[in-house]
Amino acid sequence: MAAKLSKKELTQPDAFQSTIEVIQDYISENQKRFYSIVTAIVLAAVIALGIYSYWGNYQSSAREMYAKAQNNNTPENTMNNVKIFQELIDKYPHSWSARMAHYHLGNIYYNSGDFDKAIADYKKFVSSRISEDSGIKFLALSSIGYCYEAKKDFKSALEYFEKAQKSKNIGFESVAFSNIARIYEQMNDKKNALENYKKALEKTTEPSKAIFIKYKISSLS
Repeated sequence: MAAKLSKKELTQPDAFQSTIEVIQDYISENQKRFYSIVTAIVLAAVIALGIYSYWGNYQSSAREMYAKAQNNNTPENTMNNVKIFQELIDKYPHSWSARMAHYHLGNIYYNSGDFDKAIADYKKFVSSRISEDSGIKFLALSSIGYCYEAKKDFKSALEYFEKAQKSKNIGFESVAFSNIARIYEQMNDKKNALENYKKALEKTTEPSKAIFIKYKISSLS
């Protein structure tokens, strides 16, 4: 059974109705300001929706170009892929696909022996917004080191191999230390070469590689 309302409660204005009346009075007294606020909110929503839609199409178009090059990744299509990756970078420079295009261009130029162009694209990839924990960053930094090593610039090669070793390199720890050791060996720094070969040996899980590293340690000891 519902409780009876007191005479005082019956004569008091309803709280919800009172709130509505206050809002209506405010709108009546401030129509221009109210409609300006509503217009601004609607306009902001339209702009946000437009940006979201544009960015979605932007990334989607970039991915289509990236997939086109990846699906035709054969030696015969190398030069055509260079054009596609470069066009992708020019048209969609802020996309994830464009960042990856720099990495792939670096690989193409490295394999063709054009180390200066390879270094330039690898560096653009590394400087882009990629996660510090991304394993591919280790590969890109190491690739820059390989380029400098091929150019006999051992000081620069060591710099990038050390950067690679300090980045996220799960699964590549032995490779990282081996690269550093090899450069020290080529610089005739046997002490540091030996130290890093020993670290590489601790991290390796491949029997054949362990045999090679043990040989290096023996020859430097």
